[in-house]
Amino acid sequence: MQVSNSMSFHISVEEIILFDGWVVSDWQGVVGSMVGIILMAAIYEGLKNYREYLFVSASALYQGNGKCPTKQPSMFSGIHLFQTFLHMIQIVLGYFLMLIFMTYNVWLCIAVTVGGAIGYWLFAWRKASSDITDCCN
Repeated sequence: MQVSNSMSFHISVEEIILFDGWVVSDWQGVVGSMVGIILMAAIYEGLKNYREYLFVSASALYQGNGKCPTKQPSMFSGIHLFQTFLHMIQIVLGYFLMLIFMTYNVWLCIAVTVGGAIGYWLFAWRKASSDITDCCN
């Protein structure tokens, strides 16, 4: 019986990462890719925290002094359109990181995890809320 190891963790240096043009076949390629992936994951965390900061800022603007809002929220407001654009970027980065993790290459999985931890450490130390329910990052 032949067992396929396509869905198991491995430590190979030969990997196709996201695109046919992003191929590594030696340690230099793996380490360089790890650096890029760490940066991608840290940027993802930074973007996520920046969006939360914008949300809290916009909420304060709409709540005003607590008695009457200073502005009414709108689907077509500049801040909401900007938040929507940032959300699209966050979705793409999140799926890229998920697909990189799903290569099951241990080195790339470590890079995603370390990048997320570094990004959280850099950007979430003054978190505006205590919401820890973000299961999918």
